Amino acid sequence: MRELLRESKQFEAKEFKVIASPSVIGLLQDEESQSLANLSDFINKRVVLQVDSQYPREVFDVVWS
Repeated sequence: MRELLRESKQFEAKEFKVIASPSVIGLLQDEESQSLANLSDFINKRVVLQVDSQYPREVFDVVWS
């Protein structure tokens, strides 16, 4: 989530997409869902989560558009 905050300050984007392993996306949707919603409200941008089973647990990408 720090990466989302950092990128939101650097780029003018309509939304951000987090691409990560199924376990990481599951964590963001479950245990971290409130924190992610608060961050989305704070940066005033939509945050989309996308599962990619090719990603190892330690790797993620933040893509903006």
